[in-house]
Amino acid sequence: MEVQSYQQRAVPVPLRLLVPGLVVLLALYAVLPVMMTVDRAATGASIMRNTPALSPADLDVAVAAALAYTIVLHVVSAVLALWFTLKTVRGRRWARIALTAFLVLLTLGSLNSVTAGAEYLWAVISTDAVQLAMIALLWLPASARRFFAAG
Repeated sequence: MEVQSYQQRAVPVPLRLLVPGLVVLLALYAVLPVMMTVDRAATGASIMRNTPALSPADLDVAVAAALAYTIVLHVVSAVLALWFTLKTVRGRRWARIALTAFLVLLTLGSLNSVTAGAEYLWAVISTDAVQLAMIALLWLPASARRFFAAG
């Protein structure tokens, strides 16, 4: 019977808004690695600002490593954000807590991107804004709190 109660409860509007927020977040997660891959010169320039003593061969390795790191991090982040959001909208309390913690960690981790250079600031600001909005939708509206309290 408890499974039916999850299916019968109406999802409040703030929690339904997590889905379009997630779509925007997934797009942002995809755009940065693509831009870094397409404009490898800008990625290399960013690395050289932080480590000017690199040889050209070492710079090529550093660019490849930065791209691999960014791609893996963003793919894993996208998968976890998708999974936690879907479970949250289905009324799973653990997923609400996990999604919140995950979004907080991502927002704090984005400070690393800020130090990489101004060309990535747009990605940090827009991604953090969406992540913070999603956290607010999880906890601030009374309807969202009631939804999880009722389960």
